Formats: sequence, structure tokens, C-alpha cells
Amino acid sequence: MFLFCLSLSCFFWLLNALSKTSTTEVVFDVSYVNQPIDKVVLNELPNQLKIKIKGFGYDLMAYKLRLNRPHVKVDLSRLEGFNNGVETNTLASTSFSNYITNQLGEQIEIRDIYPDSIRFLFDKRIEKKLKIIPNTNLQFKRQFQLFGDILVKPAIVSVSGPASVLDTMTEIYTKELTLTELTETTTKSIGFNSDYNLMRLSFNLKKVLLHIPVEKFTESSVMVNIKSINVPDSFQIKAIPNEIEVKFLIPLSKMVSLQSAKFNAEIDYNKINDNFNHKLKVELTTYPTYIQSFNLNPRKVEYILKKRK
Repeated sequence: MFLFCLSLSCFFWLLNALSKTSTTEVVFDVSYVNQPIDKVVLNELPNQLKIKIKGFGYDLMAYKLRLNRPHVKVDLSRLEGFNNGVETNTLASTSFSNYITNQLGEQIEIRDIYPDSIRFLFDKRIEKKLKIIPNTNLQFKRQFQLFGDILVKPAIVSVSGPASVLDTMTEIYTKELTLTELTETTTKSIGFNSDYNLMRLSFNLKKVLLHIPVEKFTESSVMVNIKSINVPDSFQIKAIPNEIEVKFLIPLSKMVSLQSAKFNAEIDYNKINDNFNHKLKVELTTYPTYIQSFNLNPRKVEYILKKRK
């Protein structure tokens, strides 16, 4: 009986308290609509508003208990006209108080809105086509290597964003793609670097394909005769030795082509100086594009310079 009376007393006390007016603060989620098509917002906008409201307790209870989380739409079409270039515009929070009142009902009174204004930093929106650069971290199994360039499909992307950012950009990068223990040609789908979101850039596609050609390599070598260039007609040069060994890595699929491949090694008369260094550096000027990591042995050769009779 005691507990019943206590509960009944608490119930009537609560009804009496809720029948009185009081003031409380409610947090509203915010979204922004009707943004100008030719403009980009550069600054971070508040995603919530804190609003002080007054009303009867039973009207405010749902908000206090967070049973009702109202949402406010900020209409950017109310902003004043724009000029070209980066500019600032401010929208007073009171400009959308009527919308909030209609949402809450006439029995709720709005006392204050925090922040009292929202600042917008706008820039002109432009669109530009940029080359896509793959950002990769590739590791291969022993004897396997990248064979050729990584292909990006498509190679060009249309980017929309602030003129102050895009004016200086000539290329765009993908997210980093990390692959290990590669032994075969691989194709992967990858998006763009997340830093571009902070730069307010948007793309006409979300992902691109990276085609990564991989092939097994083996070590091989050839002997190449040394030629001399830029020698005056009155002189002749003889390299000692007159041939070098070129060691390199070659794809297994190209071993048959090696027999007909052209190699050209040269020493340059113009590189002779007066410091009594009787050696010239050998340059490999012609070689197949499919070989990798080539080494010359020796890299420098002695020479004999003679005057022609």
C-alpha cells in the first residue's frame, strides 16, 4: 500500500511538472540543399545545430529523452548572388527558424540558435580532364618482374571541383595498391586517393582498372663490339678491350628474340680530357626494350689514340 501511494504521488508530481513550461536545448542534424551548381563549398560546415526551445514539459520530453531527433534543411538558395573567384557568404540562423517552428509545432517557441550564423566559403566550380597515375607498391617472387608499363583503364578521368584547386592540377592519383608475391599478370579495381575528398573534388567514375603485366625473367648475357663516335678524320681510336659483356635480365618469352636483337656499345672521343685518365666510359646506346637491369663488364675501357697518316 505504501509503495502504491508513493508511485501514485510520483505520477501526479510528474504530471504537474510536465504541465509547466520549461526551456531546454535540442541538437538538430543539419543537411544543406539547393547548393549552387556552379559553386563549391570549401570550408567545413556544421552538421548539427544546438537550439534552445521553450514549451510544456510533455512536449519537450521526447527531445530530452532523444526519442525524436529532428532534422533541419538549410536552403542555400537564400544566399545572395555570387561573383567569380573565392568569396565568403554568411547565412543567419534565424533565416530558417520558421522552418524549424513548422516542424516542431506552434506550441514550441524557439529562443536561440547556436551558432547564430553559418559562414560559407565558395569557389567557382570547374570541370577538367586529368591523366590517371597509378600508385602501386609491388613485390614480386624471385625471378618475376614487372614486364612493361602498368595500364590504367580508362586513362583519363573527368574531375569536378574548385577552380583554385583544379587550375594547377595536371594528373590525378589512385589509392595505393599493395600486392606481394606476384607471379602472374594481374588486373585490379582501385579508387582514387581519399585526400581528394578533402579538396572537394568529385569524379565521373568511382574506380579504374589497373592492368599489371608480370613475367618470369632469367639472366643472360651477350658480347658486344665497341664503336667510337665523334672521332676527327685525322685520328683513330682503338678500345682495349674492343668488346664488352652485357649481362641482363630477360623475360623467358623473349629468349627466342634475343638471337636477332641489336646491341650497340660506344665510346665518345669528346669525353677525352687532359687529366691523363686513359679510360673512357662505355655507353650502351642500343638494346632491346624488353631487357632489364643490365650491367656492362667492363664499364670503362682503355684506348689507343693514333693520328692517321
